[in-house]
Amino acid sequence: MVRLAIVCLLLDGAALVMPQGAHAQVLDRIDVVELPPASAEIHIVFNTRALYLRHTPAEKGDLIQIFLDFPDVDRSRRFSRELAASPPSDLVPKFTVTFPDQATNGLSVRFEKPVQFKVTQRDIRGASRIVITVKSEKAAPPRPPAEVKEAPPPDQAPKRVFAIPPFKPGSDVEAYAAELKRLGDEALAVQEYEQAITIFNALLNLPPNKQSQDAQELVGMARERSGEIQKAKAEYELYLRLYPTGDGAERVRQRLAALAEMKVEEPKEREKKRKPIDEFQFYGSVYEYYYGGFSQASITDKTTNTTTTLNNHDQSLLQSAFDVTGRYRTGEYDTRAVARGTHVYDTLALDDTRRSIYRLRALYLEHSKKDSYFLRLGRQPGNVGGILDFRFDGAWFRYTAIPQMLNLNVVGGQPRQFSLQTAYVPDDPRNFVAGFNRYFYGFNVDVGPIAQAWSGNVYFLNQMVNGIVDRRAIGTELRYSSNGKNAFGLLDYDVSYNVLNVAMLSGTWVAERNTFTFLVDHRRTPYLQTTNALFGTPNASLSLINEANESLLREQAKTVTATSNLFLVGVLHTLNQQWQVGGDVRLNRISGTSASNCLIVLPGTNTLFINPNAQTDALCSLQALPGTGNIWTVTGQAIGTNVPFEQNTLVLNASYIDNNAYKGQSATFNSLTRIGSDLQLNTFLIFYHQKDSLDVHLYRITPTLRADYRVYNGWTIEGSGGIEQTFSNGPLQKDSTTREFFFFGLRWDFS
Repeated sequence: MVRLAIVCLLLDGAALVMPQGAHAQVLDRIDVVELPPASAEIHIVFNTRALYLRHTPAEKGDLIQIFLDFPDVDRSRRFSRELAASPPSDLVPKFTVTFPDQATNGLSVRFEKPVQFKVTQRDIRGASRIVITVKSEKAAPPRPPAEVKEAPPPDQAPKRVFAIPPFKPGSDVEAYAAELKRLGDEALAVQEYEQAITIFNALLNLPPNKQSQDAQELVGMARERSGEIQKAKAEYELYLRLYPTGDGAERVRQRLAALAEMKVEEPKEREKKRKPIDEFQFYGSVYEYYYGGFSQASITDKTTNTTTTLNNHDQSLLQSAFDVTGRYRTGEYDTRAVARGTHVYDTLALDDTRRSIYRLRALYLEHSKKDSYFLRLGRQPGNVGGILDFRFDGAWFRYTAIPQMLNLNVVGGQPRQFSLQTAYVPDDPRNFVAGFNRYFYGFNVDVGPIAQAWSGNVYFLNQMVNGIVDRRAIGTELRYSSNGKNAFGLLDYDVSYNVLNVAMLSGTWVAERNTFTFLVDHRRTPYLQTTNALFGTPNASLSLINEANESLLREQAKTVTATSNLFLVGVLHTLNQQWQVGGDVRLNRISGTSASNCLIVLPGTNTLFINPNAQTDALCSLQALPGTGNIWTVTGQAIGTNVPFEQNTLVLNASYIDNNAYKGQSATFNSLTRIGSDLQLNTFLIFYHQKDSLDVHLYRITPTLRADYRVYNGWTIEGSGGIEQTFSNGPLQKDSTTREFFFFGLRWDFS
């Protein structure tokens, strides 16, 4: 109760705003999904599409840096500082997530101690999630039967990485198979079971050879020792079908008999040791920061040869937030209460409506029974069953028809993402309206995993405004995850408009020393909805969506909704234990929209008609948007771990952007240094040059230093300062701007 009282006092006086020119909250939440007996998944969920590019180090450490790209946001704007603490878990050491952590808009995950991990991406819809699978050091694999000779304990066997040599066309299959057999034996001897399985599977994928029979037995042994009992039995049974006689067959039959006994005895032993679950957890984070900034500008008019000097205090704001979860588990039941919010206070705001802004990002209660049902009520994130890009106030119910195979879902509520007011914040509690003039409901069916790799769903979503269809869609999601290969596909089709809203496919492939990334994405932006027609319409309100205006609004919505196409391929190659190099190529194109159908309201009515002066009327200018044309971006990156000294990560990044409107080049130097276990210094230097179609050259250099220091028991002091120097030179004007910026604050992570 004392801890809860402290949190309440902190939140009562807290105030938060986004730094000037910054995006809204990008990081949504952190979840830990336990995967007994030996691993867990950390889900880092974003409010917008986040594309995974690469990460460092490769698979082990206490600090993971993940490099991302955000295709739906303006790259010229800065991201606000966001932090999150880990939920309590017996399988994962405590960790904190910081975003952004590099000049390249990445994030960092910092653990209390080193862990083994794998990083993948899942679910690229309106939002995304990065998944970190962490290997637990607590849970040991079950003891093998007496017939199987146990390997020496891990502390007596050095950990090794076994690289599978490539098979070159024309090489001798027998010699190559013998080399794989030798590597697999060594991996098995030092308890690197996952690597042994990979090596033996590579051998078994070769044409039949002298090593095939032994490899079939040994892959079963590796799975058995790693605790994959069912898979081990399948491998042994396959061995007996292929090689039913001989000494090997006798050994395999003995092992199968021992595993059959384990099947009977193991559950009984677990029942004796299992303690009934009855626990309460309360965890989260609270932080508060002050942002300040000053700028000086010198503007020279080349025509009149006059210079104007401006000095401006352009940033003074207080930023704070809270993320609190209470969880009670007993038996098969799990209940959580979640509250996430921010409060904005900008001392320089001229408009009272923008000076103080509250954001209630989540406030929900959820209750579930294992392998039975799940219910969540309140303000919650979307991205389920056709909800592509908004949080909502409502309910989500899931019924498990077949455990680990078939789930039936029902969802419904009120979207929190639409208003025609310029000062409107969708999740500000002061803007809460409990009416039902705009609502949605949907159904979806989750299937899988199938063959331990495939899963997906099909959904239907119906969204209404004043009795008029806003969006009515059917869709499907498909996921694949196995042996380092991950893919996600999405199709969303609006059956009311007969328009394909989204078609996308993304994936990563982790091969030997290489990680490949790809994305193909076609979508309406924003998603096609009838309410899109009202944006840019003077004096518009939701009451204009009625039967009299329905046909006109639907045509207008299609006219003003642009189409986005994005293609990306990337690769990361591990040179050695210290260096990784990578890069990506992306092509982005957004169509233009026309001003020819600009709508105006008939005075004193709720009737709309097309403005005959749309081409010259300034009120329609928001709808006259040209397309971007093809935007090509080529990026190269080098990542050094423990370079040039221990506890230091060095990142070198270079990009080239080519577009009809401008061409740009950037270079970034980023050095992250850890001094002891409590102090971290982050230094980065950014160079940028751009030349636009009007022959205006822009140069920018930004050096920045950031530091954070763990004080005591979850408390961290953070601060940053930098200078941004910008020069612009064109045919008619020359500018020079210097901006100093800083922030400092305090954060508390508790559990």
